[in-house]
Amino acid sequence: MKPWSFAAALCLTGFAAQAAEPAPAVAPGWDWSLPAGIQPVPYSGFVTWGKDRISAMITVAGVWATWKRMCPAPDTYDWTLVLEAIERNKAAGMRTGIHLMGVESQAVPDWVIQKYKAPVIPVIPLQDNQPWRISIVPPWHPDVMREYRKFLDAFCQTGIARREEVVYGYIHGISPSRGEELFLRKQDVEDWEAKAGLTPQGFADCIKARIDAMLAAFQGVEWKLAWMTGRGTAVNVNEAYKNAAVDLCEYAISHGTGWREGGVESMHELFESSVLGTSIDPDGYCVIDETLPLLTERRYRGDENEEYGKDWEWRFGPVEGDEYRHRISTLRTLQLRQNFQMVSAETLKLNPDLNRYAMLTQGRLWDDSPDAWAYLRECVIKPNKTVKNLERWLIQRDVGGSRSVACERVDRYELGWDPDDHHFDMDARRTDLENQQDGLAFQLDSKLWIEPQAAILKVTFTDGEPARWHVAYTDAQSGEAKTASVENTGDGQRKTATFEIPNLAATRQFPGQMDFRLVSEGPGDLTVTMVRVIKKDWKELDRKPQ
Repeated sequence: MKPWSFAAALCLTGFAAQAAEPAPAVAPGWDWSLPAGIQPVPYSGFVTWGKDRISAMITVAGVWATWKRMCPAPDTYDWTLVLEAIERNKAAGMRTGIHLMGVESQAVPDWVIQKYKAPVIPVIPLQDNQPWRISIVPPWHPDVMREYRKFLDAFCQTGIARREEVVYGYIHGISPSRGEELFLRKQDVEDWEAKAGLTPQGFADCIKARIDAMLAAFQGVEWKLAWMTGRGTAVNVNEAYKNAAVDLCEYAISHGTGWREGGVESMHELFESSVLGTSIDPDGYCVIDETLPLLTERRYRGDENEEYGKDWEWRFGPVEGDEYRHRISTLRTLQLRQNFQMVSAETLKLNPDLNRYAMLTQGRLWDDSPDAWAYLRECVIKPNKTVKNLERWLIQRDVGGSRSVACERVDRYELGWDPDDHHFDMDARRTDLENQQDGLAFQLDSKLWIEPQAAILKVTFTDGEPARWHVAYTDAQSGEAKTASVENTGDGQRKTATFEIPNLAATRQFPGQMDFRLVSEGPGDLTVTMVRVIKKDWKELDRKPQ
């Protein structure tokens, strides 16, 4: 590798030598710290099941309120289960999420099955090694659908959904997973058509009726509702079902509902979602349309980041891979601007500092976020599409003098989004001194960094080879500026360097309209995984709960 001098690095940045600032602090490992005084956004939360509050970070408890339990006889309703759960959760310092279950056979009243001779159909497992088995009672059966609608109408009359303590309600559907999510496979459709008369229109009518009933129950607080799939993609088994279901998502969202997905812990879903406004640009970066009402109106946007530990090895492989998968999945929830996460005890064990960081920053937008970040990585998703980085109001781009190389390969368990024989990711990017690329270039979102201000810059890097490196930026008063340098030792350890920048001006002064660069002075390259820019003087907003 060509040796590079400190003077040469300064020349490439276009900066003259300046007086050194205080040396940055370098500490081992990651750094997820935030400004003092930060509190969770009011309309956000970590969610779990059960009566016990397993952690102070859990602020919402989901309640499985089954049709069977609350409708023990025709036209007879008992809401005690839900009302007691709301009060119990409140006493424990938690709010409540509502799941009105009525598809899986154990959630359907016996009297409904017996009176209407409704079939009970075993569901073909997702995988042969799946540890549970379920059966459903077809919700598209005319009599079942009519009785379930009566149940939802009765729930509407209670006013429970509009209580302040209730923060969400799922619009449940049909699925082979737990019976009540919303996706179908080809084998499900074929089986249910043969055994229970499923048709595309019958499916669509059933789900539309549920949407309407839940909208009525949550009238005035429709933003609490969680539609549970994309625009027709979850029933894209053939053209007939796709066409019948394609407008259901738009119908729900346009009537004010929020949205929920169930697979963030698989890491690489939702890079392209018209519902969330995510897409992959021609250069391979996932970009987000932040003008969508689902986002700007701060509706429910949630996911499930809970499938970790020995009980989930059947799906995600050995637990040794959980730490990496949890880190990427947790950051993806923040990249997607989600505000609620279903978590488990195993989730909370994996990385307490990162979990706390996620709890405190989820649900924030550019106007109330204390920081912006870019996680430098690279993955490949089906059919053969490269996706670069995870970014939240801070982007890294390859521009002249700062063209990076993906590195730090992580081999992992096969995921559903992997192309054949590509079960690995690159978990960092580095400079490329050999090809005269001495920097990594970044740009702050102008919605977040409105004016020059003091910043704390945290750079998590791998000390892979001896090198000196610094941050080149624009100071609002003095113009061209640089920090004191970090001296790498080449010990191979992951570390975080913290820089205090007194007046960071994001004025697009660097090549490619970038705002600052990490510059390697040589002799070795700089390998970086995470960059965070924190507003040093940030203060929490004084606001009312949604």
